[in-house]
Amino acid sequence: MKSILTSLAIIFSQIMAFSQDETQTWKLYKSIDGVEIYTMESDCRTDNAPAQKGIIIKVVNTTGDKLKVEWDLSVWYNNEKQVRNVKDGENHYSVQLDPNQITQGSCEVPYGALYIFKDFITYVSPTKLTDFSLDNIRITKI
Repeated sequence: MKSILTSLAIIFSQIMAFSQDETQTWKLYKSIDGVEIYTMESDCRTDNAPAQKGIIIKVVNTTGDKLKVEWDLSVWYNNEKQVRNVKDGENHYSVQLDPNQITQGSCEVPYGALYIFKDFITYVSPTKLTDFSLDNIRITKI
């Protein structure tokens, strides 16, 4: 009986690890002028914010130049676009990258340019991210 429970525990932990790895996969969002932008959906559980699902962004500079990467974020919650005029500056983000540098968001600070709120995990919320886009992406050599 003990060996059966141990076997079930091992199988369950492997299934959980596999399903967690599956949701933790970076997906190429766009490649432009030597910059690759990736996104990943992640479950974020931290002490400084309620448990939530988010989209984490990773920006990779594949060039030998120092770059500034800028974009305007558009989001749709419950299939309704929340930002009508992305060029107004409110949802304008930028990161600076040294040659061959990678920067990415995290769950530790789930706000800012490299994190998009999707939904809460711990309680039911009527507001859910249904789509997003990074518009007007600009790459500038610094």
